[in-house]
Amino acid sequence: PFVRVQHIDVGQGPVERWFGLSHLIVHTSGTHNSTVTLPGLHADLAAAMRETIRRHIQTDFA
Repeated sequence: PFVRVQHIDVGQGPVERWFGLSHLIVHTSGTHNSTVTLPGLHADLAAAMRETIRRHIQTDFA
């Protein structure tokens, strides 16, 4: 659930940068499997996904 999302990162390693890719990392509350990484995303898509999740989080707490 979106209410468990605590932090969202978009990252790029040197190889990802070369190919225009990124990875999205979603940190959630809890201890087991509290970090989810989605690798191989187009950089624009990763940023758009981060913003979509961020809007859902703001809506849930409003």
